[in-house]
Amino acid sequence: MALLCATATAEDRIDFNRQIRPILSDRCFQCHGPDEEERYGGFRLDVREGAIAEADSGSIPIVPGKPDESELLLRVVTNDESLQMPPPDAKKPHLTKREADLIKTWIEQGAPWSPHWAFVAPKRPELPRVEKSQWVRNPIDQFILARLEQVGLRPSPEADKRTLIRRVTLDLIGLPPTPEEVEAFVNDDSPDAYETLVDRLLASPHYGERMAWPWLDAARYADTNGYQGDPERTMWPWRDWVVKAMNDNMPFDQFTIDQLAGDQRPNATHAQIIASGFNRNHMHNGEGGRIAEETRVENVFDRTETTATVWLGLTYTCCRCHTHKFDPITHTEYFALYDFFNQTSEGGGIRGGAVPPAIAHISEENRAKLSEYDQQIASLDQGLLHDDTAADSAQAIWEEEQRAIQPWTIPTLIDFKTSGQSKLVKLEDGSLRAEGARPNQDVYTIVVQTDRQNLKAIRLEAIRDDVASPAGSTGRADNGNAVLSEFEVFVRPLNAPDENEVPLKIVSGKADHSQVSHPIEAAFDGETTGGGGWATEGFRRKESNTAIFNTKEPFGFEGGTEIRFVLRCESKHIAHTLARVRLSVGDGDGKESPAPEILQVLRKPAETRSAKETNELRRLFRSKYYPGNGANGQTYQEVARQIQKAETDRKKLRESLDKTKVMVMDTLGKGRETRILEKGLYNKPIGDVVTAGVPEVLPALPGDAQRNRLTLANWLVDSNNPLTSRVIVNRYWQLFFGKGLVTTPEDFGTQGKLPSHPDLLDWLAVEFQSSGWDVKAMHRLIVTSATYRQSADQTQELREHDPQNVFLTRQNRFRLPSWMIRDQAMSVSGLASLEMGGPSVKPYQPEGIWAEATFGKKSYKQDHGDALYRRSLYVYWRRIVGPTMFFDVANRQTCSVKTAITNTPLHALTTLNDIAYVEAARGLATRVIQDVEQPDDRIEAIYAYLLSRPPSEEELGIVRRRLELLEAEFNGDPEKAQQLLKIGESKPDESIPAVQLAAYTALCNALMNLDEVLNRP
Repeated sequence: MALLCATATAEDRIDFNRQIRPILSDRCFQCHGPDEEERYGGFRLDVREGAIAEADSGSIPIVPGKPDESELLLRVVTNDESLQMPPPDAKKPHLTKREADLIKTWIEQGAPWSPHWAFVAPKRPELPRVEKSQWVRNPIDQFILARLEQVGLRPSPEADKRTLIRRVTLDLIGLPPTPEEVEAFVNDDSPDAYETLVDRLLASPHYGERMAWPWLDAARYADTNGYQGDPERTMWPWRDWVVKAMNDNMPFDQFTIDQLAGDQRPNATHAQIIASGFNRNHMHNGEGGRIAEETRVENVFDRTETTATVWLGLTYTCCRCHTHKFDPITHTEYFALYDFFNQTSEGGGIRGGAVPPAIAHISEENRAKLSEYDQQIASLDQGLLHDDTAADSAQAIWEEEQRAIQPWTIPTLIDFKTSGQSKLVKLEDGSLRAEGARPNQDVYTIVVQTDRQNLKAIRLEAIRDDVASPAGSTGRADNGNAVLSEFEVFVRPLNAPDENEVPLKIVSGKADHSQVSHPIEAAFDGETTGGGGWATEGFRRKESNTAIFNTKEPFGFEGGTEIRFVLRCESKHIAHTLARVRLSVGDGDGKESPAPEILQVLRKPAETRSAKETNELRRLFRSKYYPGNGANGQTYQEVARQIQKAETDRKKLRESLDKTKVMVMDTLGKGRETRILEKGLYNKPIGDVVTAGVPEVLPALPGDAQRNRLTLANWLVDSNNPLTSRVIVNRYWQLFFGKGLVTTPEDFGTQGKLPSHPDLLDWLAVEFQSSGWDVKAMHRLIVTSATYRQSADQTQELREHDPQNVFLTRQNRFRLPSWMIRDQAMSVSGLASLEMGGPSVKPYQPEGIWAEATFGKKSYKQDHGDALYRRSLYVYWRRIVGPTMFFDVANRQTCSVKTAITNTPLHALTTLNDIAYVEAARGLATRVIQDVEQPDDRIEAIYAYLLSRPPSEEELGIVRRRLELLEAEFNGDPEKAQQLLKIGESKPDESIPAVQLAAYTALCNALMNLDEVLNRP
């Protein structure tokens, strides 16, 4: 490493970004950086103009070419604590002699300045020249080898084929290769055998599952909201969208746009709207008493900062409360980005406030089923409408008969009132709207007059109303529902005394829609208490829900009739009263007579009817009144029943899908003003309105573009944006080498680490864009490079000259993440369920974990069967207490883009003792006992499953001896063997002797915990 740290001489050209800016950023920017309010001395050092300008003291920090006149240099080398910089109380280390010499030489060279490297758009560098070009497999290797040759190092040999297939299979699909796959690859002598292997893995459906995990960490995906209540949410359809997008190799720019602004795309598809759920994945505080606006603001903060981390690699949280101390991002610019995410609706907590917008999740399978129903209904409908001369003749006669029936008439309103604080208002269409207060219960009394006689039916229309109903529906409840507890009718001759009034007996009724437990019959059953009645299903948002009531005897007096209607809305549910009603009377029986709309069509001359009206009449007549057969030999009534069944089945499917609601983004109809929040406090807005924008240090938004999330998403993946492509390819590098070329993937700012290979990073960034943001192509490029294919063995020379593998003299060997360790165990055991997608599952978990975390209010209900062995990606994730088997993962409470690698005691406790791992060991033991006869062959089979290689002679001897000891131990204590075999839900194979199976189970459990098994080679 001495090669990296050599002191500069006067002849060396100092690289400002690599050698000077890190020193200034670490020691100086906090007090002399972008934040004007916190700046000391009246000068700044993050820009050249400030560094060479006169300070408040009259001195000049940097005088180009004159280090002895530069106050900065004098302050960093002095031993006088009253003048020394950084000051002792800043708790920052004094500059070393090497650092001071670098600054002196730099000033002597004229103090040349350059923008921070990450804020300059990458350009494709020329491929460097190398001496040992035969090692190079693709351009990546040229950059790596050129640097190695520059510092006098050489790459490691290529890993052996067994190591390669194990490495690349784990890296690309997150599962180990099967022994058969390993042997096929080892025995494939074709020159492109490795490339063929890579292509097979890239095409695997498990590729998307493996690549989804780090994206879910970044997106802070979980199955609950977090905080004390930690209620459940349904976001797994978004997770499945991510898996599919990655398997389909969706270009990363489209992947970005769909997640940030899928809902704002023109003619957005169902999938694109689901994708926008990315920014609903944050935690949500719905605790009682929580201030809705505070929650909303925190959610917008989260979206803003997550976007900046994921796509820009910037520590945006730093400037939520003030201008960034180190990077050129102002407090105002923070809220300009915030404004993009401030224009959406938000949930306001348990005690009021709207819930976030959500849509039903419709999988491709269910979408296909709905389409099948549509096609079936359309086909049957054609059979109902086919040419039939006899039917048309019969219909003409029927139409004449129907025209003789007098239509429904709206009687004259005489009086109308309510029993509560609300009031009824007459509208021009003859309906009455309930206005004013919304009492818990109400009774509407409506008195009308009519001169018609021989009446047999009453029609009640519950009409949707945006004024009376909070939900713009047919009811006045918050959810738009209403319940008609009882419908009573009284009649008397016009002008007759009150005592002549008599009740009308209603004997039957029908309604357009009724809730299952609230049928129309409950509105005339004589029960006015108990909470029953007809529920209008107002949430369907139809224009109206109509009920027709048939009376036992005809009514209507010669000389006129007064009718008093009493509509009791006395449900136990709050404010379930009717929003708007209209009453009509008629002489049909309400069963066979056509609806008023049909009667209107009947009164039109046939030649003036539209095609739709003609078909509606034909459908009605043939399905209800004509006994003849259709085109396929079935009666029209049979065809109509089939249509009705298909429509009912489709409705049931659709209603079941409506239960799975996924939170998605939306846009407010009226924009919300954004102002700077003092110190990030939700109730401390200051200054003028801030409009949506991006930091000035980055390329500007298109001048004529609408300031919305769609514009922001397009800006992020624009070729002029210097950060996104670098940030993403760096995370891909981290994926395949354990750490990125920039080892601070969350921080590409001045406090972040410099790239180890800046030209390679820029080349990859430009290549990624030029390929059309082809993710699989980028992954293929990396894993087929000679750099990736190197051995991970660390020689003494490499330990001395490149201990941190900065120069990539070898591949990195690192611990598998806990989720992949579990997937590996499930895979080799033969128990793994590789079903993809669907709701999250709850595998084994120690008792009481949830109860302790949630004060006993929620309990963990373990799944059974195949659900226990699903891939880790599908394990239910509770934010306040994550899955216990994952000991090194992101907490999914905030965005995380840096890989966590750990070797904690909790790790060993889990992989040695957890039920899943013991059961997996038994599954592997069962496989090898069933498939192989001899003990040594079985040991070799275990090694093939776990390590993709055979054991050495020494290993074979050690393991053989261990197996003998285990068999002796269990023979001496058969009960102990039985206890081991009882662990887990899967049943042991009774054809295998218990002692033998227990011994092999214990052996497999130990071998599954070998360091080599738990590490990516």
